[in-house]
Amino acid sequence: MVMLTIILFVVASSIIELLVIYHLSKNRQNKRKEYVERFGYKYIGSDNEFERSILKGILKAHPTLRWLSVRISDIFTNEDTEEKRFYFEMYVSNRYNSQRYFCMLVKGITLSLPISEFAIVPRGLSKFFISKKTPFLKYFIAKPKEIIDNIPYDLKEHLLQFTSVGIVYKDNEILILKAYKHKELPIDALRVCEDVYEWVKKSLPMSD
Repeated sequence: MVMLTIILFVVASSIIELLVIYHLSKNRQNKRKEYVERFGYKYIGSDNEFERSILKGILKAHPTLRWLSVRISDIFTNEDTEEKRFYFEMYVSNRYNSQRYFCMLVKGITLSLPISEFAIVPRGLSKFFISKKTPFLKYFIAKPKEIIDNIPYDLKEHLLQFTSVGIVYKDNEILILKAYKHKELPIDALRVCEDVYEWVKKSLPMSD
């Protein structure tokens, strides 16, 4: 009888804990929806198919994140543009640390470059241990390396102002990722990503 009481108590406690977690999660999602739609965007929330397409698609071209645990949440879109723009948050982790990113994905973009896939992403802490001839390669990893020859000087200089931002291009999609800074708001991270994207459009040739 005592054992049954203990089991029932444990089960009841677990159910209550799950209900509390669900309530907090739902409350957070509602607040994020209100926040996003306040700026005129359409909130989607979670989408398993969209998440799978990111993980199995463009993120495979990212040289440092492809082997880490990745979760995508708070997806929303901008319906006021002709381009297919998606925004979302990405939580990346391994056994030792974690990082939250704000991401902007633009579909249906074709760049007139000699390569169909590339990534330019921040080096992170490794920049302190690497000696490079140019400041750009000290702060960014370029894959493949020859993409550096196709990136105009003004775009490189602009990216050096945002050394927490990365660009990945694959299968006619551009993904711009920005690592969140302490207490940085999503709308501020979004504006940085859009600013970088406008520079990409201006600096790199695009074909129809």
